[in-house]
Amino acid sequence: MATTLLDTLSLKIQLTSYADEVFPELQYFFKSGLHQKSVYALLKEAPTPETIAFIHMTHLASLLMKNAHGHFTRDQATELRVLVRRSVGTSDSALSIQITHSIVQIELLDSQLNKIEEEMTDIMKFNDSVIMTIPSIGYINGGMILGEKGNIHRFSSPGKLLAFAGLDPSVYQSSNFHARKTKMSKRGSKVLHYALINAARNVLKNNAIFKAYYDVKMAEGWTHYNALRHCAGKLVRVIWIMMTNDLEFNLH
Repeated sequence: MATTLLDTLSLKIQLTSYADEVFPELQYFFKSGLHQKSVYALLKEAPTPETIAFIHMTHLASLLMKNAHGHFTRDQATELRVLVRRSVGTSDSALSIQITHSIVQIELLDSQLNKIEEEMTDIMKFNDSVIMTIPSIGYINGGMILGEKGNIHRFSSPGKLLAFAGLDPSVYQSSNFHARKTKMSKRGSKVLHYALINAARNVLKNNAIFKAYYDVKMAEGWTHYNALRHCAGKLVRVIWIMMTNDLEFNLH
């Protein structure tokens, strides 16, 4: 699942890059950005300012209103029509093809992800793992963590699970210097790494101990992402203890 998700994210980054060249004003016109159903519907039909300009106003308004579930008005369609005529984007047929192709691929992967998420949720509910007692970890992140780590007893210590997750930092130290930007280990599972970072982000929003730990790391001068990695490392140690001893989460 994580591979599919990462592929989707990569495609969205590519799509944003293409759209920035062809129609740079577009993502700022839509408050929620490019990656929403109404924008995809528009770009599949008209991937450049020139083609949008030729859409009949009634159809343009209807297309956006239908795919935005009413959260779009005819006046906004008129504003968009004015915007396309003033766009400083590049007219490039090759890029317009890339835009429509990227959207089709994103929508296909999104549909696959939805199906996988439904199946994972059912499996996690059936297994009733202690990992689900961690606040806000979620069925999807929980399922990815359980699936990637396998049998917890193959890790004789939290440090070995930490290394497998690629969360053991290579920190350069001396008596006068301690690196605040660390190079993370290239070993281990990228999928587990992704799931744990995502889980840590959710847990620190809902658990005072993790939030305090994050605040301490930020106060020490770490960047946001490195502080988050430290939280993920702490979460790994908690998960190892929970899974090896069949204990529910009890940090309050």
